[in-house]
This record gives sequence, structure tokens and C-alpha cells, in this order.
Amino acid sequence: MQENWQDLINNFHPDNRCVLAVIVKTQGATYRKAGTMMLIDEQGQCTGLLSGGCLEADIVLHSKSVFNDLAPKLIQYDLMADADLLWGLGLGCEGAIDIALLPLTAENNYLGFVELLGDVKAHKAGRYLLAIPPYDQPSDFPIGRYLADHQASPERLNERWLSIPVTPPVSIAIVGAGPDAVPVAQMALQMGWHVTVFDHRDNALSRMNFSADIRQVKLRAEKASETDFQGIDAAVVMTHNLAFDQNYLACLLQTAVPYIGLLGPVGRRDKLLSALDMKAADVAGRVFGPVGLPIGGRSPQAIALSIVSEIQQQNAASLAKRNLLNACELPSTFRKQ
Repeated sequence: MQENWQDLINNFHPDNRCVLAVIVKTQGATYRKAGTMMLIDEQGQCTGLLSGGCLEADIVLHSKSVFNDLAPKLIQYDLMADADLLWGLGLGCEGAIDIALLPLTAENNYLGFVELLGDVKAHKAGRYLLAIPPYDQPSDFPIGRYLADHQASPERLNERWLSIPVTPPVSIAIVGAGPDAVPVAQMALQMGWHVTVFDHRDNALSRMNFSADIRQVKLRAEKASETDFQGIDAAVVMTHNLAFDQNYLACLLQTAVPYIGLLGPVGRRDKLLSALDMKAADVAGRVFGPVGLPIGGRSPQAIALSIVSEIQQQNAASLAKRNLLNACELPSTFRKQ
């Protein structure tokens, strides 16, 4: 699953030549799996990682011939034996990995990468189809093509094609702009997520000095509506005010938001639900309270880490159910039996 969409959006400029490096096949233990992408510019700067940092310098060296010839290239690393010592890499990662290096140019329509990033920015899902080099047989289709979610995949695709699920970054709503919301927002931003902070107080929003990348919305709890949370994947209610939390929760339960986290102990959660004539069992799997994984620690940073971890866990499980995540990227708990 690609997670650094915002970095790719920020660093891809059609006017500047770049090479798209894509993992097309793996075997054994590898840091990333098939479908992971990395951009390389002409200065050798990389956006993203295809390994833990051990292969990137060598990949950049290979990309120079792609910049010169504007021809795709397939490179292979077999680190499952001691042969990698002969290459001067000496990684001992015990995995094999095939990587396609593809030039993105106006002549090849940037392999559909512009359309892909446009849909990601619009929070839309789709599929990215890439033909795997070498191209020894003519094809009716371009070697790279982006398909929006509603478009059907071309027929006659075979093992020479890689179909990459494109899922936009998680969009998280933090309801309440208290001091403990800051580390949650910062960690979510570091994950590459879209972050929106809601609060009814202008001074609370400004006082917290949120990053410019974080959207801030003034919203009174009693005025909250479904449209305010449109496109949100996870909401964390943390106003520290029972009446406000109740109003926000009532609104969120009417939306399609799949994850709703409630800050505070079990008793507080039950009190909020009881006021809405509901029990925890009625919203199991959707309302999480106390919010966060039980990782230990009571500091705002530890609590933020537990919250972001739980959202990541639940989002990965959701993607797996929709076959949008490589099974190798999941804990065994979430893999289909």
C-alpha cells in the first residue's frame, strides 16, 4: 500500500523529467511489496523508499541509463543467497525483488501518473496498470494507464501486467482542539494522512499553532451535520465536554464514517451512548472507546500513538476485506482464511 501520496504530489512536476521505480515482484523477506512506487529526479533525489534504504543508491545509478535512453528497464536483486556479497551490496536481506524503472515523459502521457495523482488529491480510488518490461510483444494498450474506480479494466491483461490498487490517504477528523489534539494531528500528518481539526472556538484553533497542512474548521457541536464529515475515514471525538461529545457523536453516527473514536474511560463511553439510547454492542466495530490500542503510557504523545496505531490497524483491515492490500502487509489476524 502506497502511503506517501502527499510527498509524491509535492515532488512530481510534469516539467521536470523523472523516473518511476516500481516493485513488480518479490520473493522471500523484502521491506516493501509489489506495487510500491518511488520517484527519482535527474539529480538522483528519491521520493519514497523501495527498501529500507539499502538499495536506493544502486537504483538511482540504474536510473541514469533510463534518463539517457528514455527506455524502460527491469532490474533484479536476488539477496536470498551470498551472491549479493559479490555485487558489493552485502545486504543479507534474504529476499528477491524485481524493480521496473519507467521514464515519465509527455510523449508517453506520463504513464497516466498525472491522472492518478489528481484522483488521489480528490480522495478517489482507482487502479494503476503498468506493463512490466521487457516489452517483447506489441500491445494494444499503453504501458502505463490509470483507471478511475468506475472504469473497467481492459481485457487480455496477463502476468506481464501489474495492477496496483490506488487508495487515497486516510482522512481523519479530530473533534476538539485541546492540547492533546496536537500530537494526534502531528502523528497523523507524519503518516501522510489528511487531517481536519474541528472546534467551536476560534481561539482554541489558533492557540494550538497547528501546521498549515492541517485543515481547521470552526463548528459548533449542535450545528454539526453529515456534510461536515463527508469523505472522512476516521473521527476522534476529544472535546473533553460531555454535552459537546454527545452532539458530535450523534451526528457522526448518522454518517458513513467507519471509525469513531471516543476519548475517555468505558464509563464515559457508555454514558454517551446511553444518552442516545444505544449500547456498546449496537456500535461494536465502529465506535471505539476508550480510543486507541492498549500500548501503555499516559502522556499525550503515548495516547496519540495508540490512537493513530488503532486507526492504521482498522484501515488496513478494511482495505484487506476489499482486496486493496497485499496480504503480506497485514498481521496474520487480518489475513483471510
